[in-house]
Parts: sequence; C-alpha cells; structure tokens
Amino acid sequence: MPPPRLDSTERRLAILEAALPLFAAKGFAATTTREIAQAAGVSEALIFKHFPSKQALYEAMFTACLEGDEEFARLMDRPPSARTLVALIAGLVRYFMIEVPAIPNELARHRLLITSFLEDGEFAHQVFLWVARTVHPTVEASLAAAAAEGDIVPLPAEGYTGTGHGIWFAHLFSASLATACLPGRKLVPYACSDAEVGRQAAWFILRGLGMKDDVIAACADEGLLSMALPPPSSKTPSQRGPS
Repeated sequence: MPPPRLDSTERRLAILEAALPLFAAKGFAATTTREIAQAAGVSEALIFKHFPSKQALYEAMFTACLEGDEEFARLMDRPPSARTLVALIAGLVRYFMIEVPAIPNELARHRLLITSFLEDGEFAHQVFLWVARTVHPTVEASLAAAAAEGDIVPLPAEGYTGTGHGIWFAHLFSASLATACLPGRKLVPYACSDAEVGRQAAWFILRGLGMKDDVIAACADEGLLSMALPPPSSKTPSQRGPS
C-alpha cells in the first residue's frame, strides 16, 4: 500500500526536515538542491515550487520552528508592559539556554546560523532581518511602556534608550549561551543548574536594558523568570525535533 499523499504544507515541512541535517553537516554552500531532493524523495522542481529562491529557503529554515508555536504566539500577543518585557526576555533566554541544547532540530538550526558566519553570512542576515521585522516591535513597545511606568532607569550612555542596539545585545548574548553547547556537551563549568544560569542571564539582560532591580525581583516572584519549558504545543514532530 503506497504511503499517504502529503498536502502542500506537509510536503513543505518534509522538505525542510530533509534539508536541515544536510545543511547542518555540510553548510549551505556545499549542499545542492539535488541532495535535498533525494533526501526528501521529491524532484528539484518541486523544491523550487515551494521555495522559489534561496532567500525563501533560508527564512523558512528558521521560521519553521515557530510555526504553530503557541508559547511564541502567546508572548507576542501580551499587552506592552514591564511584565511583558520580563516575559519576553525570559522566553528568549529559555529558548537558547534550555530548548536549543535539548532539541536536536533546534541545535541543528543554531549550527546553521554559526556556519553561516563562516560562509557568506546570508542565512544569518535573513534571520536577523526576520527578527527585526517580527520580534523587535513587540519588545520595543514593552520597553516604551516600562519606561512610561517608571520601571526603566535611563542609562548613562549618550543617546541610549534600550531600544535598537539594546535588543540586539540581548539577542546575541542569549544566542552565545546555545553556541557553547554546539559540540554536544557542556563546555562552560557553570557552578549551578542550567535553569539558574538562564535566570541569572535574563536578570543580567534586563539590568542592561535599564530595568530596576525591584521590578525584576517582583516579576521573578511571580514566576516570570522561570526557565521551565512550556507544555508541548500542537506542533508536528518535524517542528519540535526528534523526541
């Protein structure tokens, strides 16, 4: 009996799932569409039908992990406030510190980002453009709300408001936590649990954005700095990574 026919969305995810380990192992420059087609069991023409350009494939490789992610959607939908800012930063750190090292597909995606820095950088560039377009406005709105509430202390750097560069600093610092896990073992001899490292990292970032310690502490007491993973969402196995 032949396998069931995949619909367009399922076929697209299957192509991404087949491409991910190839890209992670060989890099973008050395991976051909023929190899991806063979791994996915489709024609090269079908790959170009779903991904008409390399840029489209780059962006899909990153955003596929967020499609159907209920926790990400919930964070993006929170009203702007200091508490939302804390939840967003904690979610960012939790992703890189806890989720990426624990989920093979997420670790492979992060490896692609690092590999991109050693190639032409285009994949990393597209990821950062997507983050700036999709995530930054939500974070900036909560930074502005926190400042209006008096929960953000102006920093001494001339012209620095915590927006723009401050958000990039938070992202790149958090990503470095996952980069240290790429060899598949812990390289940094932290003196506490990964969850506690994540909690301290989130506090560090929030301080760097100018948030007052008493505000961070109050949010921590509410559990907003928790590094516990949310319940599994309705993602497909290919989006969650192998169990």
